[in-house]
Amino acid sequence: MKSKIAIVLLAAITFSCQMQLDELALTPNNNNGNSSAPGLSQNANKGGIISNEVLIKFKNGVSESGKLTALKAISGTIQEQIITPEMKSEGDEGFYVVKTNINAIEAINRAAGNSLIEIAEPNQLYTHQQTTTTPNDYFYSTGQLWGLNGTYGSNAQVAWANNNTGRSTVYVGIVDEGVMFNHPDLADNIWTNPNEIVDGLDNDRNGYIDDVRGWDFANNDASVYDGVSTNDVDAHGTHVSGTIGGVGNNSIGIVGMNWKVKIIPAKFLGTTGGSTANAIKAIDYLTNLKKSKNINIVASNNSWGGGGYSKLLLAAIQRADKAGILFIAAAGNAGTNIDLTKSYPASYVSPNIIAVSAIDVNGLITSWSNYGVKTVALGAPGANIISTVPGPNGVGYAAYSGTSMATPHVTAAVALYAAKNYPTSTSQAASQIIKKAIINNTIATPSLNGKTITGGRLNVGVVGFY
Repeated sequence: MKSKIAIVLLAAITFSCQMQLDELALTPNNNNGNSSAPGLSQNANKGGIISNEVLIKFKNGVSESGKLTALKAISGTIQEQIITPEMKSEGDEGFYVVKTNINAIEAINRAAGNSLIEIAEPNQLYTHQQTTTTPNDYFYSTGQLWGLNGTYGSNAQVAWANNNTGRSTVYVGIVDEGVMFNHPDLADNIWTNPNEIVDGLDNDRNGYIDDVRGWDFANNDASVYDGVSTNDVDAHGTHVSGTIGGVGNNSIGIVGMNWKVKIIPAKFLGTTGGSTANAIKAIDYLTNLKKSKNINIVASNNSWGGGGYSKLLLAAIQRADKAGILFIAAAGNAGTNIDLTKSYPASYVSPNIIAVSAIDVNGLITSWSNYGVKTVALGAPGANIISTVPGPNGVGYAAYSGTSMATPHVTAAVALYAAKNYPTSTSQAASQIIKKAIINNTIATPSLNGKTITGGRLNVGVVGFY
């Protein structure tokens, strides 16, 4: 528990982070992503794609001349070939980011009839699933971190009282914006790559030079934090990280559900959103770290959404599943039933996915939270959640709302369970045991009845989590 201190407030603003996709524009760069849907309407997912850019996966064995002929038919030129180590390990030849001289949807419709092309998808844009930002200077000792110990919180204090405050041998990936790694309430829990040094070389031979703290797929560099004290760049990734692993018992600010854990930033969201392509790279980056470097990554936190269905993105999530990495996904903030109106990635079907709705301090599902009795597993605290953000001298705290904020409570619960039961090794089988522990121990909550699979909210105050 933390003592009371003065907390630097952010500028008093309230804004919507549920951006209209037609306001987004992301300059194409060396990233990964796709979504395949032959016969797409010209208005499908309007504004939610990078214009004049598509993702093409050829059938295995297609010659280079065959590829060029196929691309000519859609007026396309190759921007980048994407083939991650995880794709190679499965014998997958990867895919291409292709620039076209015609509308992306028209290019996809043309490609649908080409016998050489297996998948043609738009390179979609995603945004984080946060709704509001309200400056706040509260902290745990005043009872303001209700998501941890409030009446409708996750009961983290019970696990703590029974000597489970997390372990530094358990890792989680933050697929999001960047993370302020030197924030005093996060610094001790940020991963440092033991096999990499800053020398301009790829010392650990994973394809990323100087990835000492992770990688920025939005900008294709090793800088996982690009903000300054006067803006909110990478505030969202920093905020979700604090809920998962704000350092405990250090006499400052907030505490995360795990006082000890290791956080790996895998940044793919920039100031205007992020592409499917970048998301795939980020997910595969974590999967490769687990498989090739034996890093005990138990889950990735995915507080983002907004795109349509993508076979290529789903394939990356499934590769993570094989490696035993749970994929915790924000249900979204449109206030809709995503059983009927799909919201990806929460609506994908894969054994490792846990989709999360948001509840408020009174245990009510929020008016803006998506839900789905067949799709969304449970609810978790997501309204007025106080956590770490950038600020003057690196010390900032604020209250955010959104399914973005509910999701890291569940990711944190995965890490807390692993700390007790799988502190050094989590396989695919173990990940399913953890998922069942999350699902089977929810507390029945009237507002979630008929809204989520369990009809309940997150609860870590039970045997198994301690």
